[in-house]
Amino acid sequence: MSTNKTNKINQVEEVAKSLTSAKSAALLQYQGLTAADISTLRDKIRSSGGRLEVVKNSLITRALAKIGISLPTILTGPTAIAFSDQDEIAPLKEIETVNKAKEKTFFKYGLYAGKLFSAEQLTKFLSLPSKSALIAQLLGGLKNPLQRMVYAMRYNQTKLVLTLKAIAETK
Repeated sequence: MSTNKTNKINQVEEVAKSLTSAKSAALLQYQGLTAADISTLRDKIRSSGGRLEVVKNSLITRALAKIGISLPTILTGPTAIAFSDQDEIAPLKEIETVNKAKEKTFFKYGLYAGKLFSAEQLTKFLSLPSKSALIAQLLGGLKNPLQRMVYAMRYNQTKLVLTLKAIAETK
């Protein structure tokens, strides 16, 4: 086997492995972004727990087929894969921010829990709050009733002390 073919097989294996190990992934069109824009996007994605890789369309198609997913249409144009390794949504939201600012990139497909999402479904998925935001909301919701109970108990205690003090002052 030629080294070029071996390299391609290894690349397909790596992409398939990355797709199965990632919490979510997105295929995106990045044509029109400058090298500096792509570098900035990579840094933002990395800082939010993901990574961005540019992969040939044929290798992406083969890697997806290897994990049992077939695309409804053939990929065209330059494609990058954003892998979310820590948080399912945060790295992909960074891409959506760039999409809105530059209007030169767009999602082609998304992957979550071994299922393929269309670009529209992926956009709906990204409208959900991130995992850290959901945890903060949950903790806030749990903390609020407890704070009210402490305040109510403290209020009654304070009221009792003030009442006893007023009685003592009158005698």
